[in-house]
Amino acid sequence: MTFLIVALVGCNSIKVVREKTEWCDLWWGNEADITKPRVLFIGNSISRAYFPYASEILHDFANCDRYSSSRSITDPALLEETKIAMAKYDHAVIVFNNGLHGWHLSGSEYEDGLRKYVKFLKSRKAKNCKLIYALITPVSSGEAGVKLDPGKNGIVLERNQIAETIMKENNIDVIDLYGLMEPELEKYSIEKGDLHYNSDGYKRIANALFLLIVLQSCAEIKYLSSCL
Repeated sequence: MTFLIVALVGCNSIKVVREKTEWCDLWWGNEADITKPRVLFIGNSISRAYFPYASEILHDFANCDRYSSSRSITDPALLEETKIAMAKYDHAVIVFNNGLHGWHLSGSEYEDGLRKYVKFLKSRKAKNCKLIYALITPVSSGEAGVKLDPGKNGIVLERNQIAETIMKENNIDVIDLYGLMEPELEKYSIEKGDLHYNSDGYKRIANALFLLIVLQSCAEIKYLSSCL
C-alpha cells in the first residue's frame, strides 16, 4: 500500500491548474469532399463562434475544421487534443490562438507554453502548411463608463505582445483581431462585460480572416493548387 501511494504521488509531480469545467470541441467539415484543401482553426469559444461564418465564406475554396477548447497554453491536454485535430488531414492553413483561458499563468509561463506549442505545431504540420496566429481579442469591462477590463485586458495586451515576438522569430504571420475588435467593442460585444460577440462581431472576424489571411498568405488555395 505504501508503494502504491508513493507511485501515485510521483505520477502527479507536475501540477496542472484547470478550470472547474474544461471542454473541447472537435469538428471536421464536409469530409465527403476530398477535392479541396483544408483549413484548421484552433482556439477557444471565440473561434468556435466565428467558425460557421468562416466556413461559409471559404466554402468554394476550402473545407474547414476546428479545435476549440478551454485548455490553457501550458495544459498537456492541449497538445493531446491538438494531435487529434491534426491527425486526419494535412491542412493547407492552420489559424491558431490561445490566451483567453489560463488567467493564473504569469507572463513568463505563458511565453514558455506558447513557444512549446509553436514548436509542436511546426513539428507536426504538413510541409507546406501555412501557420497563422490570431491575436487575442479584447476583454470588455462590466463597469459603466469603462470600456476595457483593467485586469484581464491588461493580461491580453501582455500576451499579444509576447505572441507577436514569438511569431516574428518563427516567421509566422499574425492577424490583429485585437485591433480589429477594440475600436467598436461595445457595438460588437454580446453584452457589456462579456468577452463574446454578437453575430455581426463574429462575421467581422470571419471576413477579416478570409480577406487578410487565407487568400493573401496562401493565394493558391482559391485555385485548389499546390498549397498542400
